[in-house]
Amino acid sequence: MNLAARDAPFLDSLRTLRCAAAVVVHGSALRAAKALHLSQPAVTRAIQKLEHVCGVALFERGGRGMAATVPGRLVSRRTQALLLLLEQGAKAAHALGARHHVALCSAQHFAARVTPSSLQALAAIALCGSEARAATHLQITPATVHRVLEQLQHLVGVHLFHRSTHGTRLTPAGDALLHRVQLAFAELRALHADLAPWRGEVRGELVIGALPLSVSLLLPTAVDAVFRAHPALKIRAVDGTYESLVQQLLRADIDLLLGALRFPPPDGIQQKVLMEDSLAVVAQAGHPVFALPKPGLADLLAHEWVLPLPHSPAESALHRAFAQAGLPPPTSRLYAGSPTLTRAVVLQTGRLALASLAEALGPEAAPLCIVPIPLPQTVRHIGMAWRSEGETAADLTSLLDVLQGTYAAAKPGPKKWLHRSAAITPISMSQSGAGQALSLAYTGAKP
Repeated sequence: MNLAARDAPFLDSLRTLRCAAAVVVHGSALRAAKALHLSQPAVTRAIQKLEHVCGVALFERGGRGMAATVPGRLVSRRTQALLLLLEQGAKAAHALGARHHVALCSAQHFAARVTPSSLQALAAIALCGSEARAATHLQITPATVHRVLEQLQHLVGVHLFHRSTHGTRLTPAGDALLHRVQLAFAELRALHADLAPWRGEVRGELVIGALPLSVSLLLPTAVDAVFRAHPALKIRAVDGTYESLVQQLLRADIDLLLGALRFPPPDGIQQKVLMEDSLAVVAQAGHPVFALPKPGLADLLAHEWVLPLPHSPAESALHRAFAQAGLPPPTSRLYAGSPTLTRAVVLQTGRLALASLAEALGPEAAPLCIVPIPLPQTVRHIGMAWRSEGETAADLTSLLDVLQGTYAAAKPGPKKWLHRSAAITPISMSQSGAGQALSLAYTGAKP
C-alpha cells in the first residue's frame, strides 16, 4: 500500500490553511494579509471558507483582531507542522538533486507556493510509475500531469524525475521530497481527526500494520471497543514483515505497528511493550513426535519444519533455544511469515512449526497440538510502535489508549493461563497424547 491510495483531507484547502496559520501568528487578518502579500478581504474570505470546510469556528472576532479558538489553534499547529515538513522536503531535495535551472527557490518559498495539485501528482507518479497511469489515478489528462510535474520541478529548482520509455521514476531528490510530502499528508489526516471531536464525533481511517504471531490475541477485542466508542472511525489492517512495515510507518503509509518489537527501536519510532509471549512448537494430531515417551529438542531435528522468516524475532528465539541445549537449529527450505499459511502447512504436510503459546492455547487453534517441549528461552515482547515525529492524532490516541487498556486488563499471570489451558479441550487431543503436551508446554513457558 502507498500513501497515494490514502486520503489527504484538507489538501485542497492548503491556501486557506496558510491564511489561518498566519492569522493565528499575527493576530489579525490585516497583519496576516501583509505577511502573505494578499489583500485583507482575500484572507477574510479564506478564513470563512476554511471554517465552513472544518465545520467549526476557528476564530473569535473582536475590535482588537481575531483570537484563535481551540480548534483554530489545532489548525495552526498542524499547518505549521505541514509547512515545516514541506520546507524540509525542499531542503533535502536541494541537497541531493542536480539543478533544474540556475536559481534555487528558498525552502520557505517552496512551502508557501507549492500547490495541492503538484503534491497530488508527485504522490501519484511515485505510486503509478508513469504519467499515463498517474493521470488515470487522479482522473485528469496525462498532459495535465506532465504540466503540473514540470511546475513542481521548476519550483523546487532540481531534477525530481527520470523519464524513460519504461515510465517515470523519482530521482533521489524526488524521493527525499516525497517522504516529507507523505508526512505532510499525515498531518492533514491528523488534523481531520483532531477536529472531529469538536463536531461531536471521531472519524477518519487508521491503518494498522500487524506482524505475525500474538497480534490476534487482543487486537480484535481492542478494535471492537474502539468501534463501539467511535462508530464513524474506520480501521484497516495490513500485514507484512517488520522491515517493510517499519518503512511504511516512517512513510506514514500506516499509522501503527503491532507485534514483536525490536530493541532499540529504529530512529523516528517510539514503542510500548504491552505483554510478553512465549513460543511453542506445534504439530498436527498424530505426529510421530507424540509417540515418544519424553521428546526433547534433539528429537525435533529429525523432522521437517516450516521455519519463521529469517532474522525475525521468532527465528532468533528458536536458534537461542537450540543453542542453549548445545544443538544446531532446525533447517528447512520452507519459510513462512503468515500464521495462516504456517497452520495450513503444518496440517497438510505434517511439518513442525513455531506458534505463539497464548494463541496455541486458544480454542481457535484446534486441531493444532502443542509438542510437550518447554521453550522458556523464547519470550518475546509484544507491543505497539508509532512515529515519534509530530503530535499524535486524536483517533490514533484513542486506539493507543484502548489497546493499552485491553492488554492491561487481559495480561495473564501464570495461574490464570494454567487454568485456561486446563479448561480448553478442543486442542487437548488426548487421544494423540497432546493433552499432556499442552500442560507441559505451558508450565515451561514464561507468560
